[in-house]
Amino acid sequence: MSRPPRESVDAGLADAVLSAIDAGVVVVDADDRIQQTNESVRTELGLSDELGDTPVAEGLPLGEYLQELSPGESLSEATLASAPEPSGVNDKAGLRRHSDGVELVVPQGDIERCFVVSAESVSAAAADRLLLFEEISAQRRIESQFKTAMGYTSDTVVVVRSDGTVRYVSDPTETTTKSPSEISVSADLLDSVHPDDRATLKTALEDAAETSEISIHHCRLETAGNGWRMFEVSVRENGSLPAVEGLIVTARDVTDRHQFEQRRQVMNRILRHDLRNDMNVVVGHADMLLQTDDDQVTDHAETIRQKALSLVNLGDKVRTIDQQLHGVNRQLRQINIAQIVREEISAIHDEHPSIIIRSRIDESTIIGNTLIRTAIRNVLDNSIVHNDNSCPEIEVEVERRHETNRVQVEISDNGPGIPKGERRAITNEAETPLEHISGLGLWLVKWIVDGMDGSMSIAQNSPRGTIVTLSFPAADADEWDTLEDQRPAGVADGIPFANSSMGDSEPIGTTTRNND
Repeated sequence: MSRPPRESVDAGLADAVLSAIDAGVVVVDADDRIQQTNESVRTELGLSDELGDTPVAEGLPLGEYLQELSPGESLSEATLASAPEPSGVNDKAGLRRHSDGVELVVPQGDIERCFVVSAESVSAAAADRLLLFEEISAQRRIESQFKTAMGYTSDTVVVVRSDGTVRYVSDPTETTTKSPSEISVSADLLDSVHPDDRATLKTALEDAAETSEISIHHCRLETAGNGWRMFEVSVRENGSLPAVEGLIVTARDVTDRHQFEQRRQVMNRILRHDLRNDMNVVVGHADMLLQTDDDQVTDHAETIRQKALSLVNLGDKVRTIDQQLHGVNRQLRQINIAQIVREEISAIHDEHPSIIIRSRIDESTIIGNTLIRTAIRNVLDNSIVHNDNSCPEIEVEVERRHETNRVQVEISDNGPGIPKGERRAITNEAETPLEHISGLGLWLVKWIVDGMDGSMSIAQNSPRGTIVTLSFPAADADEWDTLEDQRPAGVADGIPFANSSMGDSEPIGTTTRNND
């Protein structure tokens, strides 16, 4: 039986309108038959020019599923469940879930072409709706490259919408650097966040979508097999990679660091409060015993008093070291180390005018922080305080090593030298009952230098004494340019603290050996 004739718009006008549309367009009537196509969809899908009145199920790839699309809706789960999925291993088309309709993947030779297919209603006698084909092949290739790149980090990377809906999560089985904890990520990232931290991350996602600013937070996330763990979570708007739609969230497991910080705070409280208070009680009782007429008792009382004060002083030193190593002065920037060394030598001369100090200082700058002054001062102090020579001498050299692009500070003295066991403890970065350092000064210097990507070595001087060598990355112009944006608020342009002061904190003056 022949089909009744249908009303149609002017064919030339329709073709002109369709050809002006960048997306592929298929005009479908109420009987799910193709009435018209534009050149874009014919080229992209390799369709025939003679598809008029052909059923959608026969004329389009996986048309039996595409004809089920309704305007403004995605393909139903029931329909999608029976559709073939893209396999990447054969030449057959497949469908993926997509919020705007459905994603059609069509293999063509060695590549896959991907299209978001959606339906739009049409008010025309000869048409019921339009099937629009928007190609996203380039976006999918970029997303694939993005996923590959994410395989080289141990951080968990999640791409989400501002409401927390997960679009992509890095697969730990595909990463080359294994993460210690795998986050249990569901369809909604917020479901993986501890209830007490959920509001914080929810606000961060909303703010990132609105302001495009990067924010970093500490949140407890649920992991597979390890329960709740503390993560450092960064949230950023994806402006640099627009093909990967959504906010980029990276999560790094910092549970061990978080626990260390907790323990550090407790230990600092013990040193600051408990130890000091108890030792003050001991000192008070010792002062009372010193009032007796018994010389033997007063001798013991004085020993008790001095040891108690020594413990109080030790606690203060430990607390000061901790504050300096974990304070704001850790920010890396360009530092005029030549000027710092000259200023510290001048200060040593003022305090110890009889000390002979020879120096050769190249004008040099390093990438470091203001704690370098504390390190230099401690090495100089050690060279003087423990020097048993009748004529103490110190030699200081600052040299720019162009072959290694580093600046080397060498401080040598003619004192008794540092025992081999103490030097070995610093070199091995570990103390033992037999090999340990009788103080905090050398450890402080090493920790400061390590925090600047520097190195420290200790050698025996000839014929006697010690040579301490500190090495730091030199500050080149291009390196300084990259650090300009990292400069903290309140630091002037150019070299920070270029005058006589390097900040409010003074060197703590710890030493490496007791004076007993």
